[in-house]
Amino acid sequence: MPRVLTVVMYHYVREFQRSRYPKIKGLEYSGFVRQLNYLAENFTLVRIQDVVDAARENEELPENAALLTFDDGYAEHYDLVFPLLFDRGIQGAFFPPVEPVRDARLLDVNRVHFVLASCDDPAKLSEYVDERVREDQREMQLDTVESYRARWAHPNRFDDAETIYVKRMLQTALPEKLRRSISKELFARFVTNDEAAFASELYISRDQAKLMNSCGMYFGSHGFSHYWLNEVSREKQEREVDLSLDFLRDIGSPVDKFWAICYPFGGWNEELLTVLRKRHCTLGFTTRVAAANLDSDCPLTLPRFDTNDFPQ
Repeated sequence: MPRVLTVVMYHYVREFQRSRYPKIKGLEYSGFVRQLNYLAENFTLVRIQDVVDAARENEELPENAALLTFDDGYAEHYDLVFPLLFDRGIQGAFFPPVEPVRDARLLDVNRVHFVLASCDDPAKLSEYVDERVREDQREMQLDTVESYRARWAHPNRFDDAETIYVKRMLQTALPEKLRRSISKELFARFVTNDEAAFASELYISRDQAKLMNSCGMYFGSHGFSHYWLNEVSREKQEREVDLSLDFLRDIGSPVDKFWAICYPFGGWNEELLTVLRKRHCTLGFTTRVAAANLDSDCPLTLPRFDTNDFPQ
């Protein structure tokens, strides 16, 4: 029998109607409770150690095995998700990037999320991005607006073309200095000019992560600064991984026994896999949508389903 695992990916899980930003794309807490009931009834919810044993020792997995993963280290993972999982004896696997948790520093990806949630028309944002590209094209040796749009302005299963264009331009396509400048300007205009206070509310703290870990939750790597790890140099890949491992050791995650990584944005390449193997990484989770088959899939590139792939 194939050793098949359903890995479910979560990001924002919050009470949106009570939130200042109800347009953030995520899972309503009441929907999470209903979905957890569904998963518990139809799957066997396993722990990360079960998956490690299956990958390393060819151990069997239960029929309809499922693992719950939570990316990005949001405060609601501590406030809402953790108490529910703990009460039900379910282990969640949490993957926070280090910089926002340790230093309360707002990530570019979250600036963009909340700008989009605070602006009624994403086309206004994309027009501003295009203006900045034209202004800085010669000095920064940028591509043309037309070439950027041809590559990035394509809808996916969650976002329309203008929204995904803004996301990709400010996540990876533009040089880091420029995309950070644009995202900071838009964040100050549409959200708030107090990024430090906003970040302190958005993410879990180091102490909260340490407590969750001591109560049986698992914590793995999500990099340091949430870069697309397939788009950065080998040196930066190594730094992102090593700093994340230092953080995991600090909060008590069993790095010396095994460790797992969720790739930010699902981005990985063969060079990164080499970095991970040298550091004895056990499991890697992508954003490819499929069930994971531990008899045929590489343990470092396991697929995951999104929460939206299951009933709520």
